[in-house]
Amino acid sequence: MGTCDSASGPPVSATGTDGNGDGVDRVRSALLAWMTGVLDERDWTAAAWARAADVTPTNLTRFLKDPGTASLPSAETIGRLAIAAGREPRFLDPVPASIAPARPGLPLLLPEQARQLLQQTDLEVPAFLDQARRSGTPCLQPDPAATARTFAMRITSLHMNAGGWMPGDCVVLEPVDRNSLRRGDAIVVLAGDQVCGFRCHPPLLVPASTDSACSPLPLDEAVIVGLAIRLLRDLRI
Repeated sequence: MGTCDSASGPPVSATGTDGNGDGVDRVRSALLAWMTGVLDERDWTAAAWARAADVTPTNLTRFLKDPGTASLPSAETIGRLAIAAGREPRFLDPVPASIAPARPGLPLLLPEQARQLLQQTDLEVPAFLDQARRSGTPCLQPDPAATARTFAMRITSLHMNAGGWMPGDCVVLEPVDRNSLRRGDAIVVLAGDQVCGFRCHPPLLVPASTDSACSPLPLDEAVIVGLAIRLLRDLRI
């Protein structure tokens, strides 16, 4: 179990990749190392490099400002920049962790935000969560297993207290189709403004609670926010 923290408390540091990972993180790390290396080596500004390569300066400045989430430059843009610089990005070389872009934090959504999230399509979810970050929604430390669709919510009820979920705990979540739920899956449900945990036992969602007021809920009637991946708790006094 990790610790739960948000932007309202002490600063939470973002965790960078180690430069040896796969996929988009590795591409971003290599591009960032290449761009910053060229700018330092030639004592160029981003605008000067863009002029030399005959590309739009925002192709550089947008990525340099936010290498963890900004759109990647096109292959043509990278090619033009490489020709102008005299060297290309090295995607297969390890990148120092100090250069690797930070993973974005997990937005800690309020119930109203979660209801808005449920209105988004699968393709729209990453943009919705990114906008939540940019608009000042508190964020938790990045989770190593997080995807662009991962977020968090704070438990407010006793529905899973006998299972170790206490009010104030943060749960890391992924959106889920109720038809894909399996028996025993841990999920989070909205009940009015309450954020509640349950276990899936079709046709019911079943609490694990010492509170007799926390009763099972029909699966078909539940407002399911997401599948629980990890439980986070702040242990500081």
